[in-house]
Amino acid sequence: MAVLRIGSLMMVFVLAISHGAAAQDPAAAAPAVPPSLVDVARDVESTELRVRRRALGALREQSGPETLTLLALLVDDEDRGIREGAIEAITRIYVEPPTGERPGSVEGLFLVGPYHVTPWPAPAEAMRELTRALADEYPDIRRDAAYAVAIVAAVPVTDRVAFELVASLSDRDPAVRVAAARALGRLQVRAAGVPLVGRVNDEVLAVRIAAIGALGELRETQAVPALHDQFSFYVRGVVGRAAIDALGRIAEAASVPLFEAQTGSGYPAHRRAAYEGLARSGAAKLAADRIKSAMASERDARVRLAMAYALAASGDPLTPIAQALADSDQRPQALEYLVDLARTRTADVAVLLRDQEPVLRRHAAIALGFAGGPQATSALAAARQEPDAAVRGAIDVAQLRLRNP
Repeated sequence: MAVLRIGSLMMVFVLAISHGAAAQDPAAAAPAVPPSLVDVARDVESTELRVRRRALGALREQSGPETLTLLALLVDDEDRGIREGAIEAITRIYVEPPTGERPGSVEGLFLVGPYHVTPWPAPAEAMRELTRALADEYPDIRRDAAYAVAIVAAVPVTDRVAFELVASLSDRDPAVRVAAARALGRLQVRAAGVPLVGRVNDEVLAVRIAAIGALGELRETQAVPALHDQFSFYVRGVVGRAAIDALGRIAEAASVPLFEAQTGSGYPAHRRAAYEGLARSGAAKLAADRIKSAMASERDARVRLAMAYALAASGDPLTPIAQALADSDQRPQALEYLVDLARTRTADVAVLLRDQEPVLRRHAAIALGFAGGPQATSALAAARQEPDAAVRGAIDVAQLRLRNP
């Protein structure tokens, strides 16, 4: 069991100040660390299991970034249950699920997606212990540690984190391999490209799909030939859908003929990925008239939204994507598109911060936080007097992201 050091306790105070600065006006004084947290620190060091369990419960209840260093020490606890609980508690500090969602696991928190994570700077202790947990004797802890690292770590990750996650692609437990592949994609570990291509032929279907998805997130061009082969062979199955989705994210010019052909596919998932590929490759501009004509007869709402994304990538208004944010079913897809577009159309997304609908303002703030740059910074600063609490929270998180890119 780790021993609490003075430096670790000081980090508790630093994180508490960071928490206050993000949630309040920068000029306001940050709240002090609750005195009870110092008592919990003593319990974390206890040799008695029941006392350390009590400490974990107290830290869960506190549930703020000021508890991260103490939770990190519990990730190294000799008790399996405490280690599991500490990893989950850390991830819950970072993830704010959308309204109505209550993920019941670390994997569920990861799957909420990157747009609902608050980028608190991770204490060195937290990253060290989570990385060590990737080699824990229990596979469920190794799995959860991979998801937790993907949520907590800053991009680019350290060489050690990258090495351990790549090594986890060879874990004997398939659930760990799935988690590692997803984490490598989320964290944009470029060195993982070739190992992930190797996992495209894993004997476990879930691992193959996770590896394909990670290659798409990485936009790994070396994987394009293998993904074309996967799509051709498994065109009617789940692997085929994963392959064309990944190709649509990589958006290589060599895949444009495939995208154009698949806009007429009988499978909605193929059509959606094809239009996304046209959008990201830049080929949608030449196909804009055909896309507009095809929208009139397209029945699938997800495909129509992808078509609107392709047109927006070509310079058309963002209106259809903004309107889709009001639909809870379409919101995740629309938000992904808005984040992508915000990087090149920051001013157009910033206009949504003045929309009368709070849901549009909130998601515009999220997108601007990922877009970065002077325009996004200025727009978010100008919106600080936002009357809606949820929108103000999104603005605070976006500004924290801009300070800690």
